[in-house]
Amino acid sequence: MKRVFSVLLLLLVPLTIMGCTQKEQSFDHTALKEELKGEGIAPKLPTKLPITIVEYERVTPPHETNIHEVIFIEEEGGMQFSLTIQPSPVEYHFEGYEVTVNGNDGFYIKGPGSSIHWSDGDYHYILTSYSDENGTKEKMVETAESFQ
Repeated sequence: MKRVFSVLLLLLVPLTIMGCTQKEQSFDHTALKEELKGEGIAPKLPTKLPITIVEYERVTPPHETNIHEVIFIEEEGGMQFSLTIQPSPVEYHFEGYEVTVNGNDGFYIKGPGSSIHWSDGDYHYILTSYSDENGTKEKMVETAESFQ
């Protein structure tokens, strides 16, 4: 009986671990929030992403602008998401799918380079996925709704 239980346990643990790696990963945005605060802006940032983010990179254009861009890099070193933050209001003429993000109207554009666009408070957000798997409308809305 002990042997059967041990075998089941050995099979259950890896399957549980594999299942957990498929879920959203927490993202500690504290350092990024402080960097942006130093530049005089206090946007909401993602707290969960469908992949593990090991670092982020700020994109600084050669000219002065009020648009801020952040690239999120996963474990394998590839760019998986980018986030563009700019002051509201932003006006678009688009052909996409209407979505709601935390009670705010927005829209989703199917990729390659799928993106979700919405405004919340003083900022307009554009979250772009460079992965077909993570760029689905459902996953993009779920990620956008994690912003705090």
